[in-house]
Amino acid sequence: MAKKRVLIIEDEVNIATAQKMILGDEFDVSVAYDGESGLDKLREIMPDLVVLDLMLPNRGGYDVCFSMRQDDALKDVKVLMVTALTQNIDKDKGVMVGTDAYLTKPFEPEQLLCAVRNLLS
Repeated sequence: MAKKRVLIIEDEVNIATAQKMILGDEFDVSVAYDGESGLDKLREIMPDLVVLDLMLPNRGGYDVCFSMRQDDALKDVKVLMVTALTQNIDKDKGVMVGTDAYLTKPFEPEQLLCAVRNLLS
């Protein structure tokens, strides 16, 4: 069976690399480093899930998620929003734009793996 595809959109290279290492055994992982190239890559590879950072250059996570939900080809891709913002308002906004789940930084590797597995099961 083919591995499920995950796209990580994260501007901090060390975090993106760590996330890719955590998920790479189980999933086919690609990385984009800003919101704009993230959307391009989304359309290119059509992943099953996006691990989406909130604070991104060129287009923020909310904007990327909202754009995905408006796009018929991308609207069913799962979105795991990863953020250092822990306020309820941030989570509410995430739900409003169509985020499937939230993970607050810093997190344990196992938390990331579990969240991705849950969304893809």
